[in-house]
Parts: sequence; structure tokens; C-alpha cells
Amino acid sequence: MKGYKEILNEAVNNSKLRKLTDLELEAIKRCTLDIYKKVICVCNANDLTIMLGGGSALGAVRHKGFIPWDDDMDLNMPRKDYNKFIALCESGMLGENYEFTFPNKINDSPCAFLKIYRKDTKIIGIAGEDNRFPLGLDIDIFPIEGAPSNKLLRVTKGYLANLLRLIMNLVGESGKWSDSLSALCRQNRKLLWYMKCRQFVGRLFSIISHKRWVCWFDSFVACESISSFVVIPTGRKLYHGETFPASVFFPVSKGVFEGLEVNLPATPDIYLKRLYGDYMIIPPVEKRESHMIVDLQLPKEFYGQ
Repeated sequence: MKGYKEILNEAVNNSKLRKLTDLELEAIKRCTLDIYKKVICVCNANDLTIMLGGGSALGAVRHKGFIPWDDDMDLNMPRKDYNKFIALCESGMLGENYEFTFPNKINDSPCAFLKIYRKDTKIIGIAGEDNRFPLGLDIDIFPIEGAPSNKLLRVTKGYLANLLRLIMNLVGESGKWSDSLSALCRQNRKLLWYMKCRQFVGRLFSIISHKRWVCWFDSFVACESISSFVVIPTGRKLYHGETFPASVFFPVSKGVFEGLEVNLPATPDIYLKRLYGDYMIIPPVEKRESHMIVDLQLPKEFYGQ
């Protein structure tokens, strides 16, 4: 069965809605890399472990940089260092040009992981503008959690974590649709009914705030103690698909990304095969993830010559 992101991506690829130009895509990559450099600077200065994950790890191995049609960066960080990094962000270590969101009891967060935004940018996707959250270009930092060594406990916790994550996401989607998403749904009836079902269920659970669902999920999966297994519960393959022996991630290995030396999981091959199968094969155009941007504003310096 196809997942939400796959269905939405197919609809975007087959739609007549505006997509990024090559110039815009390259500008986003340059700006994203600039954010990454700032994050790495803070991590290195404070002896924190951080590594490329997801599509960024794939890009480093297969392309030595960004996947040509992709425009974002995903980072993974052990929960202990992740919490320290958030504390550094709160103390102002990133500087005045950055802001961030993460699960907490005071403010809502768009996701159950840390997002770092550059303030002098604006990027609005198909979901539309949500003034509760920053609108700048961002990078994602996913916490690597310790997972139970006992298989039964690990599987049980995984199902509960996935359920909490689903409800959290549905509640977050239960508001008014953007004009772009509405237009896309009018062009694709399968997506329309899929989205209506998600919105209906989300509204049922909206009796409890999105902020609380995010906090519940984050508190449930958080585990600084790492023994035999680790997991990235917020990853693309959900809890069970992103559970690995700790040796797959630690100690980190080295790779190259856009000319920079970067950290990767200890055994990238095992990690990437779980996420993408035969990851060295270039997918056909219709299978590539597409990020439709409704509005984009970046400093001129990132557009090159």
C-alpha cells in the first residue's frame, strides 16, 4: 500500500502546478548548505556528534553532494547530544539570523524533531503558510534514540510509537487546506479522497491539541541510553524500518558532500539499503521526490552569477 508521501508526490509530479526552476533549486541548495555549516560549527565547538541521514546520506554516497533533484538536508544526532544542541540553540549559539522549533510544552512544533530556520528567507510549500511556525528555509535534525534490547518490547514500542506519530500528523493536517493543495486535489481524485479521510480522522483527535500530541510522541520515544539497538522514530520508514544495531551508526564514518568532509553512519551501506533498497540505481523521473514551492524568497547571494 502506498503511503501518504508517495501518493502526494505522484500527484505533484503529474500536476500542472508550478515547480522549482533550476536556478531556484541551486539557490536553495546553496542556502541550505550555509545553514548546515553553521550547525556543524556549533557541534564541532561543543564536541557533539552529528551525521548526515536519509537523502543527504544517500546524496553523499551516490553523488558526493545533493541528490540532483533534491533540495534539503537531513541530519541525525544521538538523543543525548541532540538535547545538548537544543540547549545551545536556546542560549543563542546559532546567532540572530536563525530560529528553531522542537517538541516542547510551551510552544507547538510543526514536527516531532528539531528544525533550524534561516530568518532572512521565506519558503512556502504546498501545505501553505502557517503563521504559528517560522517560514524560513530549514534543515531537519532527527534524534537517534536508544531502542529496547528485548525484541518483544522493541516491536510493541514501535507499534505504539507509529500510532502516536500517525495521530500527531493527522491532527496537524486537520486545518484548512491551502489554495495550492485544494487545486492539486481537484486535479487528482485519488488524492482528494485520501486527504479528506486524513482530515476527518485528524479532526476527531483534535480535541487534544497538536502541541500535546507532539510532546507525547517525543516523550514516549526519547531515550538517551544506547545499548544494542538504536532507532530513528521520526524517520521515513517509521519505527520498525529505522531500527538498527547501534554498530550501524557508531562510530561515525567519513564521506564527502559538496566538497565538505561530513560524518556518515558507521556502515552507510546497511543504513541506505534499509531505506532505499538498491540505492545506487537512479530512480525514473516519475519516482523522484518533488517539492512544490508556492513562494520562495532567498538572499541574492545564493543565486550565484
